[in-house]
Amino acid sequence: MSWSYGRSCAMADIQITKQALAAAMKELMAEVPMEKIKIGDIVERCNMTRQSFYYHFKDKYDLVNWIYYTEFVTDIQGALGKSGWELLESTCQFFYKNRVFYQNALQVTGQNSFSDYFHEVIHPIMLAHASEIFADDEDCEFFATFFADAIRVSITRWLLEGAQIPPDRFVELMKKAVSGAARKTIKNS
Repeated sequence: MSWSYGRSCAMADIQITKQALAAAMKELMAEVPMEKIKIGDIVERCNMTRQSFYYHFKDKYDLVNWIYYTEFVTDIQGALGKSGWELLESTCQFFYKNRVFYQNALQVTGQNSFSDYFHEVIHPIMLAHASEIFADDEDCEFFATFFADAIRVSITRWLLEGAQIPPDRFVELMKKAVSGAARKTIKNS
């Protein structure tokens, strides 16, 4: 057996293990609040050991963030070249499709929370869009943070309130709010 073949098999095993832990976590989060889930519950659900879990993840928050990152990146790749609004709608579609999991994940606040991780992922995207809009403005970083926070808080509220509005309508309302505020600001300048 060649070294590269053995390495490929090991990488596949790691991915399978991570996927099994992720599936167990998603099942559990559909049943109970995240803060009540213990590592023992996760590994028991997929017939693994705690050692296996800790080999791959530092804690359950790390696992939730890994789930988001791997699923979100896979799901959203087709929208990455689109406009900011189309990307936002794709993001909301993703959250809506997986709302039970993310409603639970967003209930947790504090260190290592999903909300903080969501901000870390969305901020560079907003910085890229802000850099296009505000070109050489020295306050571009501020604008990116402002919009990343606004989007994160809006999506969080929408999900935690049960995502009663379909994603396309939700994004339409966000766009209307931003456009209306911009028109009013220009008019009053």
